[in-house]
Amino acid sequence: MKQEIKTLADIGRVVAFGDSVTFGMSASSPERCWASLTAQMLEQWKGGSVELLNKGVSASILCRETPAYEFAANPCGLERLERDVISQKPDLLLIAYGLNDSRGGTSPLVFRRDYQRMIDEIRKEINPAIVCLNLYYMHREFYKDCEHWDKSDYQLTEEYNLVIRQLAEQNGLWYADVYAAQQGVDWLVCPDHCHPNDLGHQLIANRVFETIVRHCPPAGV
Repeated sequence: MKQEIKTLADIGRVVAFGDSVTFGMSASSPERCWASLTAQMLEQWKGGSVELLNKGVSASILCRETPAYEFAANPCGLERLERDVISQKPDLLLIAYGLNDSRGGTSPLVFRRDYQRMIDEIRKEINPAIVCLNLYYMHREFYKDCEHWDKSDYQLTEEYNLVIRQLAEQNGLWYADVYAAQQGVDWLVCPDHCHPNDLGHQLIANRVFETIVRHCPPAGV
């Protein structure tokens, strides 16, 4: 299904759907979260206001079928999809799921199945433009010695990123490679080894905004 928005002027409401990084964890203020920064850039180049609904939840996972489900923030992404995405009827949807699923032991096959299910359920009811972010970069230390959340590594991260890119291509969605913007740059991550600092959030926002404007130019361009 072709996404309906043609220019930035068509973007009025934006939903950011994901985990603690989407929520803005470790940003020095809500305005410095990547989702807020993306909305600010949209407003600047749209020349008008954008309503951002930040539906990021710390410790959120997408999939119900995850070994760490009972230790996650529930309802999971699929379980809150109607409330936090579909009923909000956004023009633009920013999806940022995968990091906690990989760390919590969700197999790539289950993640692929449930990510596709999420897309299908959204498309049955609404037709926003959808940007799919891949996983964020973390320090190697945080992949281990984190009880219930130690099932991932850089190799699995790359596998998850491939799943998200393939699903974006197959479904005509927009893929934002935020991992490439951060990969190996350890000073973009906070001392907790997991969440991006203000500069990390800025680079994520830059990559998301770049992805949007490659498909959706300002009006009159």
